[in-house]
Amino acid sequence: MAVAVSGYLAEGAATDVDVPAPSPVSASSQTTNKGGGGSVSPSSLDTKHTSARKARQRSKRMYQRVMSGLQKRGEVRLLTLTSASVACNQAFQRHFRQLRMRLLRRGLLVDYIRCPEFTKSGLRHEHILFRGSYIDQLYLSHLWAEIHGAPVVDIRRVSGRRRLAGYMANYMAKSPAGRYGYSWGWVWRGFAHSWTVLKRVSRDLGWNYKQLLIYWQWCVKLNIKPEDKLREVGYVFSYL
Repeated sequence: MAVAVSGYLAEGAATDVDVPAPSPVSASSQTTNKGGGGSVSPSSLDTKHTSARKARQRSKRMYQRVMSGLQKRGEVRLLTLTSASVACNQAFQRHFRQLRMRLLRRGLLVDYIRCPEFTKSGLRHEHILFRGSYIDQLYLSHLWAEIHGAPVVDIRRVSGRRRLAGYMANYMAKSPAGRYGYSWGWVWRGFAHSWTVLKRVSRDLGWNYKQLLIYWQWCVKLNIKPEDKLREVGYVFSYL
């Protein structure tokens, strides 16, 4: 089915999910060796292959999400928040929301995408890429210490889309739960689903990946959902 698409080819409450710190595997989760009567762990080779594959998938997914948001206008900064103790990890999500609302009211932190990192000691760090204005580090340190009890923060203005996306993707690959969060305004509400739909449409229309990517970037820059644009030109979705 051929469909002519004009132009190039190719937001709100957050979708955050709190991420628990990784915990060791218990003995009860091991596989029983019926022949020998003892307990053995699954094949380490299979486990490594599966873990590596999932890490690559998480990394690629984060790269695409970051690159999508970077198509929109606005100054981008990188913020890193730390946790005071492992006990504070559970409150991290709630405390970040409090921090974000304070900064949002001042127009300092508007839209963002973020992913967690857990240190070897179990402390949670959060890497946040956001659009917004200059924030004084001492002011931010004071706010985060007041809210979460951890004064150590890092904030800097950054550039280079691919480098930024690669930086976030690297931390996403290390995330044990594979969770991340973003505000609706990072692209638009449900943009991950829009990307999935467009990939299926591109296969139906015989587009190559470059055509898919160019059309997607065009949609993001103009803040147009591709499924809405395709409906306008008469495309019939059989899977929506």
